[in-house]
Amino acid sequence: ASDGDKGQERRTPATRGTCNELLDEILASGDDVVDAATRYAQHIPVRVIAEMLGLPREDGDRFRAFIHRILEKPGTFTDLPYEETLVYYLSKVIAQRRHEPHRDDLIGYLLEAEMNGQPLSNEHVFGTLALLIIAGIDTTWSAIGASLWHLAEHPEDRERLQTDPEVWPFAVEELLRFYAPVTMARIAATDTGIGGCPVAARDWVLLPCPAANRDPEAFERADEFV
Repeated sequence: ASDGDKGQERRTPATRGTCNELLDEILASGDDVVDAATRYAQHIPVRVIAEMLGLPREDGDRFRAFIHRILEKPGTFTDLPYEETLVYYLSKVIAQRRHEPHRDDLIGYLLEAEMNGQPLSNEHVFGTLALLIIAGIDTTWSAIGASLWHLAEHPEDRERLQTDPEVWPFAVEELLRFYAPVTMARIAATDTGIGGCPVAARDWVLLPCPAANRDPEAFERADEFV
């Protein structure tokens, strides 16, 4: 197996343990109605990524705050103390780990990695970690949450997964296609127009990349969950 496969195999038991622990907490609460997004889906990627990085699990709540500020409320926390920012958090972690013995986690790997015969700079390590946290958490909890919502709304699909395990790989791909969580936002540099709609300079523009997943030239029955 490749190093990636081995890493995935190593993380699988811990990831399943995290999911089971969250489910146990929900069952122990005795609640008849549960918000599966906030009490289940949102906790999985922050805990898994914290484990990948070798960071304390309790820092997962800080990751959630970073994501909320950066992706959901951009530009609204300009007066935030520097000590509460993602930049401060990761810069402090990298500086500390530079002076610690090697640990078998992703941060340890990056600190020992070389590119063109040179160690990675702190800026390069920071960028890689920030990208993983920003791009890896929100997308993952959105995909899990959307999948749970679909299965709650479509009991026939839920029953299919329970009775036909061979369909799981295809089902995962179809859930990702149909409920693709990734969009990209940009700020217009100048006054312009898109499809007859005026866009002013400095306006936010959301690019609906998942629309490609509904392209009838690429997918048969593109607007239907199969």
